[in-house]
Amino acid sequence: IRMYSEAGRYNHAVRLARANGFDKEILSLALQASPRVMIESARYLEDKQMFEQAVTLYQKGGHSSKALEICFEAKLFDSLRSIADDLGEGTDPALLAKVGDFFVSHSQFDKAVQLFITCKQLKQAMDMCERNKVIMTEQMAEKITDQLPEKEGEGGVFRTDMLKRIADLCVSQQNYHLATKKYTQAGMKDKAMDALLKSGDTEKIIFFAGVLRSKEIYVRAANYLQTLNWHTEGEIMKKIIEFYTKARAYQQLAMFYDACSQVEIDEYRDYEKALGALKESKKFMQKAEKPSTDLDRRIEMVETFVHAKSLVRKDNEEFQKMCFQLLDQPKVDAAVQVGDVFALLIEFYYSEQHYEQAYQMIEKMRQRRIVLGPYLDQTMCDTIYRHMGINFAADEDAVDEDIANMSDEG
Repeated sequence: IRMYSEAGRYNHAVRLARANGFDKEILSLALQASPRVMIESARYLEDKQMFEQAVTLYQKGGHSSKALEICFEAKLFDSLRSIADDLGEGTDPALLAKVGDFFVSHSQFDKAVQLFITCKQLKQAMDMCERNKVIMTEQMAEKITDQLPEKEGEGGVFRTDMLKRIADLCVSQQNYHLATKKYTQAGMKDKAMDALLKSGDTEKIIFFAGVLRSKEIYVRAANYLQTLNWHTEGEIMKKIIEFYTKARAYQQLAMFYDACSQVEIDEYRDYEKALGALKESKKFMQKAEKPSTDLDRRIEMVETFVHAKSLVRKDNEEFQKMCFQLLDQPKVDAAVQVGDVFALLIEFYYSEQHYEQAYQMIEKMRQRRIVLGPYLDQTMCDTIYRHMGINFAADEDAVDEDIANMSDEG
């Protein structure tokens, strides 16, 4: 057998192997022989119940139908998958149906779907995916897409419908990037953005908005970016402003600048930057032709506080007057943190060693239920109260005392 093989006389090698019971050698030898010898060897191995080897030889010898028949009878799933991959649209429809039914009856839905795609039965493939929750891979999606008709032709509606079905399935399976791609190919920009927003892929959302250049997409991208930590990431803030500007969404841009001003006040106590943001907000509110009465009032109060801060060392009487006017303003906290106004006065009195006035301001803060910690330095408060001959109670102690008083009243 070895000598015949080395001489390339595989027909003789196979005949000799069969005659002497070297069954394990037959497959490798027959695969190198003629189709006739392959089929003869396949029959021999089938009789020996060596079904997997027989299927391989029947398939290679051109008798796919016989190979399939053995696969069905012996339930050779792996071999059947291999054969199914070689089936094409020219295959007998009855045979394709039989293979598909076999896969389905044994819950091999993914393989049945791949068979339908290979044989260009795209609607059946999608029906089975949707019905049996088959995972839509990128390879499967691209194979389907490649077989769809051109969008300009008569099959344009079918193409769009199939792409939408692929995308919808991908969304249900949380494959948002592939869904975005298919919605885009279907011309459904809004749905593509829906899918991309669900992915949370900020870089791709920014890129997608820049490519599509749609007013609606710009606005939706900017809205999404506002849900991120934009106030600590300058590039995201720039993109929000850029997208709203390109979309001419002036009211949204005004509201964003308003939000910027609030962040500057709440987190950084930078009233100068907050004032600049409020003025930008007013500019775009005017472009949007929206009323800005409340905004004007807030700008006026922030301007007053910024000006008061600038007068602390230059004209302290005017500075104090402006601060007290602010504290007497109704709804001043819509524009300025009341605690910041008190803190500015207290720090001034402390620096001038006017401890009694500083003490009175702290007590007024407490009367307004303003927590001292975020605004006043503990050491400064201790010093002020010590000069007044009073023990300073921290916020926690004051809260405990209030609770005790409430209990006594009860």
